[in-house]
Amino acid sequence: MKNKYRIINSIITALILGFMAISCDNHLDDLRENPNAVTAIDDAALFTKAVRSLFLGTTDQSVYRFSGHYGHYFVAGSTARIPDQYGDGFDAQYNEMFTGMYGGVIRHIEEVLEITGSGDTANKVRYAMADIIAVLGYAKITDAFGEIPYVEGGKGKTQDIMQPKYDTQEFIYKDLVARLTESIEILTSANPALGYPGSDPVFDNDLDKWVRFANSIRLRLGMRLRYADNTYSRTVVSQCLNDPFMETNLHNATMIQTEGNGNPWYNYRTGFPSIKMSAKLTDQLQQTGDPRLSVFVSIDGNGNYTGMTNGLNDAAFGNSDFAARSDMGTALSSRDSELYVMNAAEVWFLRAEAALVYDQEPAEANDYYRKGIETALGQWNIASDVIADFMASPTASLTGSGDEEQIGTQLWLAFIPNYFEGWSHIRRTGYPEIAQRTEPDLAKGVTNGILPKRFLYSSFELSSNSDHVTEAISRQGDNKIDTAVWWDQND
Repeated sequence: MKNKYRIINSIITALILGFMAISCDNHLDDLRENPNAVTAIDDAALFTKAVRSLFLGTTDQSVYRFSGHYGHYFVAGSTARIPDQYGDGFDAQYNEMFTGMYGGVIRHIEEVLEITGSGDTANKVRYAMADIIAVLGYAKITDAFGEIPYVEGGKGKTQDIMQPKYDTQEFIYKDLVARLTESIEILTSANPALGYPGSDPVFDNDLDKWVRFANSIRLRLGMRLRYADNTYSRTVVSQCLNDPFMETNLHNATMIQTEGNGNPWYNYRTGFPSIKMSAKLTDQLQQTGDPRLSVFVSIDGNGNYTGMTNGLNDAAFGNSDFAARSDMGTALSSRDSELYVMNAAEVWFLRAEAALVYDQEPAEANDYYRKGIETALGQWNIASDVIADFMASPTASLTGSGDEEQIGTQLWLAFIPNYFEGWSHIRRTGYPEIAQRTEPDLAKGVTNGILPKRFLYSSFELSSNSDHVTEAISRQGDNKIDTAVWWDQND
């Protein structure tokens, strides 16, 4: 009997091994045909991931350590405060930001562009939508560092380019404008079914909103070139007038982060690093009776709004009673607070600036300026009667003297909570004015108290891609934080 069972078990074992051998042969055949054993890549999932990375990039360390301070929006506690002293000893952070910007938005969106750009998976509508996200991703990196890998950038995976050449910011900006123009042309008459239904976390595949978004970004880029190439800037702005803009808060490019603890500013307000709102921001809102004060700034323990001075040296900071200062407003820093990459208010103010300086139409500029303020207040659900009262105040109309400063200051406020763009705006326009630090309790850093103008290429980038980085530095200027990027020519 035992022998009988042994025979049966042997037969069963042999059958199992035979099936396994056949299965393994089939699997090996699959691998020979496709070494990665992947039959298709879901570009919709990659697109969604790239979009989310773009929005989360408005809260990363390029913001909470650097541009949020440089834009004089807030002061972070602990070691996150140190860049507020205008130093440059942050090699590891510079490298993390550089690689992180490419590793997030750019890596995913380049894959989408590869998939949708040619072959059996080509899709002009999806490509156009993805290209708009790519433009914003590359714009942030070049605004942060200046010259960057662009034509060959982000293609380590798709094209095996591991030491990409650097392109001039002038070339990058003009190509970004061209890409937006092409996307607008495609999406204006496109079939929404060919887009990303169910995978668009911003506009839910509403192509009219995507066209408005792309044209508004084009306006932002065009106006950013105002001092670097005025003729080209005028051409771009004129071109933008032929297409619709973002005009109401229903057009805002916004997203709610639902994963983890939600909006990252919630962690910064309640945990680490602690964030206190800037005295410059708080004073501006208080002095003009701006109803956004209670939106952007929380009351302190004494029921007051008390901002924190940017740039204090260590001794002065130790005496500043940092913990008692006003936190970031809960509308900006709750778990479900919205993240923004662009809003309609910004567009109205850009149009006001263009009408004032390009068209010499002060009345039209004032109309756009007032529309910008009204839209900005409405973005934060401020009561209509409160809005009406503020619109009747002197702040809500251009005075004919210092109009550019008025527009610039309101645009600075409208960028909140996209603080990185606020820093870029100050670099471009000089508004609001950030004076050179001369007071003894303020740190002058390595810039002699002048607002930093860029991030540094890290030692890793200098060693791993030495020839191309060195070439970029030779064109752009010294690898220092007070070396201006190409478009920053408003002296």
